[in-house]
Amino acid sequence: MKKIIISPILVGVICLLGASCMKKDINGDSKNLVSGSYITLDSVISENLDFSNPTAAVSIKVGSKGSPVASVDIYVAKNADDSRDTTQWVKIKNVPYSDGVTLSVSTAELATALAPDVISPGTSYTLQNVVNTKDGRKFSVLNTPDTYNSFPAYNMAITWSAIAVCPFDQSAAVGSYVVSYDGDWQDFSNGSPITVTAGPDSKTIEFLAYPSPAAGGTNRQPWIVKVDPATGAATMATQYVGDYPGSPNSQASAKGFVFSCTGVITLSVSITYGGSNYTGLRFILKKP
Repeated sequence: MKKIIISPILVGVICLLGASCMKKDINGDSKNLVSGSYITLDSVISENLDFSNPTAAVSIKVGSKGSPVASVDIYVAKNADDSRDTTQWVKIKNVPYSDGVTLSVSTAELATALAPDVISPGTSYTLQNVVNTKDGRKFSVLNTPDTYNSFPAYNMAITWSAIAVCPFDQSAAVGSYVVSYDGDWQDFSNGSPITVTAGPDSKTIEFLAYPSPAAGGTNRQPWIVKVDPATGAATMATQYVGDYPGSPNSQASAKGFVFSCTGVITLSVSITYGGSNYTGLRFILKKP
């Protein structure tokens, strides 16, 4: 699991992002700090993209915190394994900001940005928001600490997804996978093997994940993931998943997609650890 260490420097960054801090909590005078900015997720309107319909769109409604926002640049990260690789970011468009604005990306816009590659059914595309403030600064995943994305209180909308859906086939979904991404919680190394088996019925799969043996996990329980046959949308209800050293009775829930057509499982996980709840933890499995 991710080890979260709060240092004076990080506390200062929290102040930059708009949280309140007392002078005694930081090194230096708070009047010397400059307010940063980020956009918040008010609601997800749609994250499923009908790749066969050029006018279909994914969209989210956003607000903002901190310095006044002038506009938001939306990029797509073409490197699915490392969405922070800016050399593979392609700008889709700029959207003028107003409170409660809707950010949307159509199939046609995404296809243009990805060209000459084509939209692949069963693929989740990471969209990156870059906030442009009225005083000329930029804020994005590149200068916002990763830790803050997992805290519900911030409700950040730094990244979001456009998911080209495909139907679920349980027989195609089961088998051997490897961990492609666990950088948010860090229980597994990339390439760690995980076996996915059929669940209690034709619409479910199951596998062992958090807590991992490498993190000292014991009494591990299989995750039971329910999948929508039409779209591959996946949900895991809150369940007991096992014990961490010093933190027994850990529970987890998840939502995401099981793409049986491409052998990819992409989940956003919430887990209780040490009495706290951590959300938005990306966990991606792929068939080798």
